Amino acid sequence: MLISAKSESNDYSLIRMSIDIPWKCDYVKYYISSINTKANILLTTNNDYLIFKTTKNDIRIDFKEAYSYNLNSLVKYLNEAQTTIIFKNIDNRTISLTSKEVVSLKDGSHKAKLITGLFNCKEFIIEANEETFVPDLPILDYANKFYLVSLQGQIVYSTINENEYNPSVLANIDTMIIDNEPIIVNYENMKPIKIKANTDSLKFLELQLVDFLFQPITLKSPLFVSLKIKPSFLNELNELSELS
Repeated sequence: MLISAKSESNDYSLIRMSIDIPWKCDYVKYYISSINTKANILLTTNNDYLIFKTTKNDIRIDFKEAYSYNLNSLVKYLNEAQTTIIFKNIDNRTISLTSKEVVSLKDGSHKAKLITGLFNCKEFIIEANEETFVPDLPILDYANKFYLVSLQGQIVYSTINENEYNPSVLANIDTMIIDNEPIIVNYENMKPIKIKANTDSLKFLELQLVDFLFQPITLKSPLFVSLKIKPSFLNELNELSELS
């Protein structure tokens, strides 16, 4: 059985579907056969922010909706948003920060930390009058890595910033991601992740497109997904139930 589904207009990175399983079996096997969308992905939204702390007050930098950044435009935006910290583009690779007083990173949204290279920071302090470099390179292209996850997928154990994640991965997207260009992956031409699930659990399926840190992305174009499903009978003595 082939199922095709489209994401919801209020969140194009999320697919919810109800599946009517026609077979009388306790388990089914399925896999993602294809993914199709367009790389209209917001690197930042109106909800993204960074908050730095000084001995006197907090410095908040709010971001706007943006599909792409280069390091020069990002540094310019950060400098124009406040006057305490001087951000500097270092060789179009990374960012440094300088201040006349001690400043520390207090909080920030995932996307804001991602594009500035602060996503691995547990503690980030700028000493007075000392140039401080962000610990990681800013991620302005999502590192060419997405996952499609759901509650019924294959568990992948990961540790990020000493936090453990066990997302249920249905598919990997390892392809070049170019702004405003199609993302098309056909898993028939590769080895897909095959899932065995209880039939009742598959009657409602929720899929989420996430980044390489397993955080939801903000996708502005519809996401199309195709699944192939077959019955799985526990007492079968052959491989007829295997997905092909």
